[in-house]
Amino acid sequence: MKKRISKILSIAVAAIMILSLAACSKAGTNQQPTANPEPTKSSSGSTKPTEGPTQKEPSTISVLMTGDNTPAPDNIVLKELSKRTNVNVDMIYISKNDLATKISVMTASDTLPDVFPLSGSEAIEYRDAGLIANVEDLLKEYGPNILANLGDSLKKAAANKDGIYLILDAKLPYCMQLNMRTDWLKNLGMELPTDLDSLYEVYYAFTYNDPDKDGKDDTFGLAVGADPGGFATVFGAYGIPVARNSVKNILLDDKITIGQKHPHYLEAIEYIRKLIKDGLVEPDWGTIPNMDMFSKLWNGIAGAIEWECVGPTNNWMPSRYVEDPAPTFDFPVIVGPYGDKGTAAAYFSYSTGYVFNAKCKDLASAIRLCDYCMTEEGNELLYLGIENVMYKWINKEEGTFEYLGEYKDTAVHRAAGGYCYATFFAPTNRTEERILNKQTREGVAKARALGIDYPVIIQPLQTRIDYGSDMDSILQEMYVNLLVTEEDVKTVYDRYIAEWEKAGGLEWEKEATEQYWREQGR
Repeated sequence: MKKRISKILSIAVAAIMILSLAACSKAGTNQQPTANPEPTKSSSGSTKPTEGPTQKEPSTISVLMTGDNTPAPDNIVLKELSKRTNVNVDMIYISKNDLATKISVMTASDTLPDVFPLSGSEAIEYRDAGLIANVEDLLKEYGPNILANLGDSLKKAAANKDGIYLILDAKLPYCMQLNMRTDWLKNLGMELPTDLDSLYEVYYAFTYNDPDKDGKDDTFGLAVGADPGGFATVFGAYGIPVARNSVKNILLDDKITIGQKHPHYLEAIEYIRKLIKDGLVEPDWGTIPNMDMFSKLWNGIAGAIEWECVGPTNNWMPSRYVEDPAPTFDFPVIVGPYGDKGTAAAYFSYSTGYVFNAKCKDLASAIRLCDYCMTEEGNELLYLGIENVMYKWINKEEGTFEYLGEYKDTAVHRAAGGYCYATFFAPTNRTEERILNKQTREGVAKARALGIDYPVIIQPLQTRIDYGSDMDSILQEMYVNLLVTEEDVKTVYDRYIAEWEKAGGLEWEKEATEQYWREQGR
């Protein structure tokens, strides 16, 4: 990865030396296709947006961001954002899958936009090449809301060692948690499970005891795929921090290592193997795509799913569910044999964010634009749209609202710019969380309160850059094979761990441990 970025930067530097035209505010193309974090405290409040200097003509600021929607190029949300900030917003909106290629091409051709996303390791490369701006002083004048949301965490990012180059994502992630159908429990005369034994009993009853009382043998316990996060609560019951698509690192005997080396990892694997062997989970768990997995919950086939609760009890409720009335859910807490519970804790990320082009002609306006987006008012605009045109509040304190007229149609709402830009400089207390229903807000808080802490390394590690892809592939293959193998599980595990260590794992453990304790002040 590092070699690839360096090559791109070399091409870019050569191009810059050759090209005489080098302007910051390149007109965007208006294309319209649809970490290791660390715990930190951040203010969720927003201050009044900073007023810009009096201008005859507002500056045009080009922004590159990713999404999976299809907003119209000249939509009313962008027009309203431009009006409120006195900045002409030239939005380049592309698919996330196209981001790496787009950044590479723009870098090489010296057409980078004024504001664009980078990872932490890339930000260091771009900083060292002089391609992105140090905005530390400008933030004090034009970025009060950015500073209020991110505070001291800004200076902890590796890219911000000698200034502020990378503006971090202020979003606090959701935690994985178990979402279980309580209407099925009621039909079966059962209570929410509290430990691994009662969890097994519930999954068994969901599979074999006709929980929907339709007289058919067509249900099972858990909707799950090949992601270890699908069993995050089981791993958490053994003290292993697991999030979506990620088994987190652990500190074992003062050494950083992978969660797969947790002393109780194979106990969790054996429990999951029993669930699979007894037919209590999705039969095609090893290959099923996420949307098909979700549909098993939506269509009344599965009785539970491990996912952020914002899906099952809010975003999917009730329209995604085919049953009428819609299913009801709760979030059981499963305590393991050693007293452990929860899933991987939610931490702010130090490895993702936005940067500002060093050639930007009006950095003050670029920062004012982004700072407004990091207010609650600005994020409401980017998420919900224009108040009393696209939506109106029913009870703002409770987070209830309704879309208006044609904007009740999701496609129309998003074509007008609603929701599409909601992640751009979103504040910690973002609209997405403030409009969750009461049960979901409580579920989010519950999952975060039960978060299992894990060690965080801020500085990008060279061993991850060099070997990360190969190491991750080995661990994912190991996970799937451990769940289906007919060999001795410990023998298979030892074989894969040895392969992982040989592929760079031992080097990574050494570098990770040294860097972790360095960052802890040892």
